[in-house]
Amino acid sequence: METSFLEFAKLCRSLEETSSTLEKRRIISNFLRKINPDEWKPFVLLLTGKVLPESENKALYVGYSTIKKAISSKIQTLIPLGPPTIKEVYRELNRVASISGADVQRKRVDILSSLLSRMSDIEREFLIRSLSGEMRIGAEVGLVLQALADAAKVDIEKLRKAYLLIGDIGELAEKLSKKELNLDNIKPKLFNPIRPMLATSADTIEEAMQLAGGRAAVEVKYDGVRVQIHYASGEVKVFSRRLTDVTENLPEVTDVIKKTLKVRDVILEGEVIAVDEKGNPRPFQELMKRFKRIKDFEIIVKKIPIKLYLFDILYLNGKLLVNEPYYKRYEYLTSIVPSSLLAERIVTDDISVAKDFYERAIRAGHEGVMVKKLDAPYVMGVRGANWIKVKEVETIDVVVVGAEWGHGRRRNWLSDYYLAVYDPENNEFLIVGKTFKGLTDEEFEWMTRKLLELKIADEGYRIWVKPEIVVEVAFNEVQKSPKYKSGYALRFARITRFRLDKDPKDVTTINELKEIYLRDMMRRELS
Repeated sequence: METSFLEFAKLCRSLEETSSTLEKRRIISNFLRKINPDEWKPFVLLLTGKVLPESENKALYVGYSTIKKAISSKIQTLIPLGPPTIKEVYRELNRVASISGADVQRKRVDILSSLLSRMSDIEREFLIRSLSGEMRIGAEVGLVLQALADAAKVDIEKLRKAYLLIGDIGELAEKLSKKELNLDNIKPKLFNPIRPMLATSADTIEEAMQLAGGRAAVEVKYDGVRVQIHYASGEVKVFSRRLTDVTENLPEVTDVIKKTLKVRDVILEGEVIAVDEKGNPRPFQELMKRFKRIKDFEIIVKKIPIKLYLFDILYLNGKLLVNEPYYKRYEYLTSIVPSSLLAERIVTDDISVAKDFYERAIRAGHEGVMVKKLDAPYVMGVRGANWIKVKEVETIDVVVVGAEWGHGRRRNWLSDYYLAVYDPENNEFLIVGKTFKGLTDEEFEWMTRKLLELKIADEGYRIWVKPEIVVEVAFNEVQKSPKYKSGYALRFARITRFRLDKDPKDVTTINELKEIYLRDMMRRELS
């Protein structure tokens, strides 16, 4: 007997009301043991808000307006149908994804409306949450993998590796339920992207080389789109860092791979940048024009030429290489790829040589460098110190509008500062974060005296001040934040210098900050 969707919805409510991750894991694993094996795949896809398997390359094209129309639409059925099951909901959503031809939108609305009409309020709520990818019940992929391991009685570390190679939790659950998964001999599925290894950050070359443990590869960090290239039987597919198929956006990559490689099958990693007529790097924003839906794409291809730089190899002629040390993988890479396609790099244990290489990369218009441990394996989906990025720190100008008294050693100073950008449209300053980092003791003392002179409101532990002191701050990234009226927050902000030469209204504007956020969001998606 098939499991009802109502039971799924009640499970979701139970997870939402449970704070303990161990208890959530137990609830999910018990549910998996109870349901039919052929329900594992649709269950985990709906639970994680993925709805359709990534490997099937389908899209629902169901947004807020479609859901709203489906909720308000009244569908009359000749034969009354009972409450849907988990498998039935999954089948109907696949029907929605498969619709083509005329009047597509109406057909999608009709299917969803019919489905929703058979559901209770709690079922509708969690179907809509799943469709929007916003389950918000704490059932992240990592937790679901642990529950799958418990239910199937398999090693969690082996299962994590299998997921990183297969890249699709629905397919993984299906193979587990059918006992078709040999966790000791997992190979990637060509044209199904592998979750990439990620890098940690360092502020300086000295710090990066120390983290790398001495002798290391120092490689140019190009300001472009990170790509994973799959090649087999003359076919090429190119995926972005977020595992999106971008083959059509980068036709030159397909061409160069087909013309260059003399192998049976391979998975490569590299970076694509936009270049000018002399081969010099162009700004990241120029490359982004390749990824916008525009007419006359052929004209854009000619106007914005690209260059491919390869830096790693994950699979070659049937052999998975991720467990090989980096220096060995690089030997495999250079054996099949000409030097003209390789990312520029050196191998050194001399910090001054590494620093000179970094400075030359910056002068050439690149983002910085990657410092890579020579003996490190390729750890899929993990951010660690095997790769360390060093790049020019971005800064903006902000004005201090408030401060809190410090703690411990800083208890006698106003030393936690509210930072604001300017909104010229409404003539106001909008807070975008706080920081206590970057100043010396003497500067804390000076700031305390100055801020007390500028005080306009006192809340005891915190004061608000006339916006007068402008500072330059470095930060890791701009994030969306409901905490502040601006809607944004600086991550890991630190003061780099005072800008007493600047008027408060000359600081970075909210629109400029939004531009930085949008640019970096696109960079995170693709690079």
